[in-house]
Amino acid sequence: MNPFSSDHTEAWHSPHGRRIRDVVLGMNDGLVTVVSFLGGLTGSALSSRSVLLAGIMTGVAGSMSMFFGGYLASKSQGDFFQRERDREWREIHDLPQMERNEVMEILERMDFTLEEARLFTDRITSNPKVWHEFMMKEELGILDSSDGSPFLDGAVLGLSFLLGSIPPIVPYVLGKNTGASFNIALVVSIISLVVLGVFKSRLTREPVYKGAMEMALFGGVAAILGLFTGSILPRIVH
Repeated sequence: MNPFSSDHTEAWHSPHGRRIRDVVLGMNDGLVTVVSFLGGLTGSALSSRSVLLAGIMTGVAGSMSMFFGGYLASKSQGDFFQRERDREWREIHDLPQMERNEVMEILERMDFTLEEARLFTDRITSNPKVWHEFMMKEELGILDSSDGSPFLDGAVLGLSFLLGSIPPIVPYVLGKNTGASFNIALVVSIISLVVLGVFKSRLTREPVYKGAMEMALFGGVAAILGLFTGSILPRIVH
């Protein structure tokens, strides 16, 4: 297969691919969170201006939460990877025979013959860097041990959430009728989710209709539940 063909998906597993996944996640959360929240407020009979301000505050607060959440998650993962890298280096240095035996065991589990396992073990352990990388991937299951940027990871998630929160807010900026604004916001949000679902499907090589329908259905249900909660809950509370 031609590695440069459209079916080649290695880029999806690269750091660039993970950034794209973060964008899809952040925008989806921004759309669904804000439109469901606006639905709840619309059902509670607040003024259009109050709903608009609340929607903007939700988008900003949500983006900040996503930023700090993404930053802390990425930093924690990076710290974990670093501890595991350091521990594996120590074991290779201090307990080389035990680590060689572990390489043998891993290769045998891969259905290598005993002779093949010994040959490959000798080749792998002859290069400390290759040995270390092999143990990280095959023993610990850490496929991505490269250094990342927690700040950039958080920023991508936060900005994506903020961008996703904009479409459902726009109708409240342009209109004064709360109910009509929400109807338009719901339609705009579902269309945005469909477009985002198509984009995700193209990247993941899944059927386009599957990603589009999943995101549209999920966003629509969340918005309706928000509207229902905003209409019914105040009556229960009071």
